[in-house]
Amino acid sequence: MLRAEASAVGVGLSPQAYTPSFLKTALALAAITALCAPVAYMSMFSGFHAYDDEGIFLVTLRDFLSGHPVLTPYVPLYGPFFYEFMGGLFKVLGIQPTHDSGRWVTLVLWLIASVMSGLAVLRLTRRLWLALGAQVATFVILDALAHEPMSTYGLSSLLLLSMTGAAAFRSTWPRATAVLIGAIVGALLLIKVNVGGFAAIAVAFAWAGGLNQRQTRLAFPAIAILIAALPLVLTAGRLSRDSVLEFAILSTATAAAVAVSCIASRPRPLPPPAGRWLAGGATFIAIGSIGIALAGGSRVEDGWNSLFLFAIKFPGVFTFPVDINPIADAWGVLSLAAAVGIVVRGRRTAAPDAAVGMVRIGVGLFTWVSILLLPTSIFLLALPLAWLATQAVRGDVQNPVEPYCRLLLPALAVLESLQAYPVAGTQLSLAALGLMPVAAIILNDGIRQVRQLDGPPPKLIKAAARAAAATLLTTVAVLLSLGLLVRVSFSSGTPLGLPGARSVRLPVQQAAQLRAVVNALDRNNCSSVITFPGMNSFYVWTTEDGLRQMRYGQWWLTVDGAQQQSIVHQLQDQTNVCVVKNQTLIDFWTQGRTIPTGPLVDFIDQNFAHVGSYGDYEVLIRR
Repeated sequence: MLRAEASAVGVGLSPQAYTPSFLKTALALAAITALCAPVAYMSMFSGFHAYDDEGIFLVTLRDFLSGHPVLTPYVPLYGPFFYEFMGGLFKVLGIQPTHDSGRWVTLVLWLIASVMSGLAVLRLTRRLWLALGAQVATFVILDALAHEPMSTYGLSSLLLLSMTGAAAFRSTWPRATAVLIGAIVGALLLIKVNVGGFAAIAVAFAWAGGLNQRQTRLAFPAIAILIAALPLVLTAGRLSRDSVLEFAILSTATAAAVAVSCIASRPRPLPPPAGRWLAGGATFIAIGSIGIALAGGSRVEDGWNSLFLFAIKFPGVFTFPVDINPIADAWGVLSLAAAVGIVVRGRRTAAPDAAVGMVRIGVGLFTWVSILLLPTSIFLLALPLAWLATQAVRGDVQNPVEPYCRLLLPALAVLESLQAYPVAGTQLSLAALGLMPVAAIILNDGIRQVRQLDGPPPKLIKAAARAAAATLLTTVAVLLSLGLLVRVSFSSGTPLGLPGARSVRLPVQQAAQLRAVVNALDRNNCSSVITFPGMNSFYVWTTEDGLRQMRYGQWWLTVDGAQQQSIVHQLQDQTNVCVVKNQTLIDFWTQGRTIPTGPLVDFIDQNFAHVGSYGDYEVLIRR
């Protein structure tokens, strides 16, 4: 009867789990996609954030498509692969970068990434209910893309989830998957260096684990030490801040737990390391992407400054700390102690399989649910438990999770969580994304461990069935709640009605303010428009291109004194120069610090007069 009950909730609790048919899988994934698509549309086309990351990607992509070099000294952090990929996509589709088209492209990437997550989990667990739950949970996580449409996060998320899928086939196609994983790492490095760097270290860790015993003696422990030390190295310059120190302690304990558990009981058997194929994939992407950038007029020094030097300096420019406390640190240290005590001391001290199986189910369920609670940082409490995914179920020789995945995926989840430093905004969602397959592995391991017991107690079967059903039902409930929230926001909004943003709906007052600013610029016949700070969407909504040197939000930090003086000379003889200023946004960027003085900042302060205020926006015109 209990077996029938378990089957009725669709959780498939037998230890033997086989991949469902292609037709069944395709129909199920398509049904979930159809359920998510309206929610995605309403969420994507509702709202606009004043800090305007959306605008900077639209105008810089427009610059690239019009023939400007992709790497410049003025817009740091973002690499050429993003612009080359997205630019190629826009060219193939025959569309221009606008708020409407950019949001449609981001929406499609969002849905594809969610399907990719489901497929990866299906391969890892052979359970369709887990795959569908992962698809929905990933969709909920990536709702953050609606806050910053056209950002690099959509493409980066798709690539990271594709790496998870490739890892699940590592033993079946060792060389092909190695090339693909290497290519993904190369692409991520050339989108945003920290995201790619974390992925590269995780891949190197899994590569070292596959070396022979003699080679592993040095390489594997060395990379494990690097993983454990990386959070402290990354945050070294800001450890005097309590929030940074607390995040560093938690991350270090979490990374150390994964490293210790893998060193003490390395999963076996692993596929050949295929280092040359990994390097070949990364090199191919790097040569192609950098070659296109150089052919387009980019300079090597600009790429170095933008991708690496400014990334190192960025924590000193702007920080938005993770909200954690010392209790979370204590939890991380306790989890590390558990990993050392259980794994290092050996199987002789292990608890009974029934208890361990239920612990795995509990941890998997807790991790899964904590991810759904974004944008809170509660998922950080689940992160220290990621090391459990490195430990295969004893005696479960038919477990579908490949040993390679038990090395790569927990390390990838832990390292990519470091994206939450120094800015825990949308990055928080990407930081949690890697935990999705880890949660599925742990939960599936627990179910299998309970089911393979010799005559398992009926209460355990019933508990496992309920936990599995609760996971799926909770995920669907969160999706429905998200759908209701975005439906209310979408219905209460009004079309913005500005060029390139006809489908975007905003609160009535915000839409009126933005239209009023654009109308004020038109009335004053502005020959040039400066936004202070950088608010690039106004260059999409008007006929003005703005100054390319001032694309970045905090342009007063990226444009040096000589360049600012050159801009002042350029503007001196122009009449009807206008400024759109938002003091609230300036205060947000500066975080209480004084704006550094410079020729262009002084020029604005001394030579422009107020002509109108529209909410937080102020329009100034040259005296």
